[in-house]
This record gives sequence, structure tokens and C-alpha cells, in this order.
Amino acid sequence: MAVELPQWLQELRTAEVVCRVRDDPRSVHGSFFGLSRQEALDTIEWGQAPFDEPLGDLSPDDRVLLYAYFNQKGHLEELTEAFRMIFANTAPENPIVVDLGCGPATGGLALAGVLPSVFDYIGVDSSQAMRSFGEHLASLAPQLSDGRCLWASDLAAVKWDPAPGWRPVLVIVSYLLASRTLNPDQVVAGLDDLLTKLGKGRVTMLYTNSPSPKANRNYPAFREALERAGFGMPADGTGEIAVERWEGDKRRSFRYAVFHRPAERRLRLGGG
Repeated sequence: MAVELPQWLQELRTAEVVCRVRDDPRSVHGSFFGLSRQEALDTIEWGQAPFDEPLGDLSPDDRVLLYAYFNQKGHLEELTEAFRMIFANTAPENPIVVDLGCGPATGGLALAGVLPSVFDYIGVDSSQAMRSFGEHLASLAPQLSDGRCLWASDLAAVKWDPAPGWRPVLVIVSYLLASRTLNPDQVVAGLDDLLTKLGKGRVTMLYTNSPSPKANRNYPAFREALERAGFGMPADGTGEIAVERWEGDKRRSFRYAVFHRPAERRLRLGGG
């Protein structure tokens, strides 16, 4: 059976992504802002484009919309199915969600369609245009619009004011490690610093990516850095989901891993 997104999420994507591309005056004769399908895909460079830079007649916002048009639905389907499996028996209460490489809040939107309760969301992405569009979509989504939403260009820039506690934390790492310039050790070190600010609660991390070796080139170093930071890995492999498209149901393959670090129960007094 094909993965089905919640009705509100389908309607949100249709109104804020699909219609905005298709109804644009430049999108004539089946084009996308005046570009062929391949030209439009080239402008987003498999999700690795410098989205804050204009390209020809395309603004940064145009490039982000094209990314969401071509890429976001598949990512939403993967994450929705993964969250349904992870939280099939027990859903976390009042979690803090850290979405690394959040793009247009894809992980937060997928989670909002699965969790029954409100959560706090921290979206981290180097692109201002991506963060701005993600903030717009999050403002229209249940669970996200009712919780605290923070946006930052990197982990060090996250401004978290509440005192550290024992709330559960969910970290989403989706299609981040394909970047040629990413340093896995620095990412994990920055994440560990942020988790210390958030508290001592249990941490669950979901990693998803394309199954291609090129997209996962940074994964071994990333996994080793997480293990040094105290994370175990209860699940690791490849999966496949059925997705519904206009030409019929298709199979979508992806790489996944789940990491977990238990809550810290010790109190440190006097530096001990």
C-alpha cells in the first residue's frame, strides 16, 4: 500500500508549493517558471544548490520552491513512514525536535502528521531562503504552529532559553550527509553541545538518505563520531516504500539508520 500523507499536509503542499509553481505566470506550456523539467532540476543540483543565490531569472525563493516541488514530497513520505514505525507503540511526550539540514521544515511537517501532541522544533539550515520558507510552512501546520519554533543557520547559533531538563529529544538528519563540504566530526560536536543545553533526556536520531554510495560518503565518519558521543545504533539498513504518483504506484528506496542515547540520570555536584 502506498504511503498516504495526512490530508492537511497534502492540502498544505498543494496550496503552498504545487499551485505556486504551476500558477506562476512564467509556468507556461507545462514549464516550471519557464524551464523544462531537466532545467528546473539542474537549478536545485540534487538539493545541494546554493539556494540563497539567484540564478538567471530565478530568485532564491524560486529555487527553494522548485526544490520543494520536486524533492519534498518523497522526503515527507519516507519520514512519515519512518516515524509511524518508530512511534508505533509509544510516542514521546513533549519532545524537543532538532532538524539538521531542515530545508523547508520537511522533518517537522512529517512529524506533525504522526505525533498526537505539540512539540518544540529547532530547524537548522545554512540557507536563509530555506529557513524562511520552512518557517512559513510551519506556521500553517498543527503541532508546529502551537509549539515553540526556532530557526538557525548552524547549531552554534541556536538560542535556547529554557533551563536544561529531561525532555526527550528527537534529532532528524535527512539528506544532510551528501554535502561535499560537511565535516561529520564538527556536526556531531556541535550537536553534542546543543544537546547539553537542552538537557539530559533520552535522544533518538533518525538518519535518512538516498541509498547511493555518493550520497552516504560521510556516513561512516558520522556514525563513528556518534558512537564516541555515546550513541548506540539499534537499526541500520536500506528500505523501500510504495508511493503514489500520477503515472501509478512506484517504489522508492532509501537508506536509514536509527541512533539512541539514553537519558543521563546522574547529578553532577561540585564538578564531580
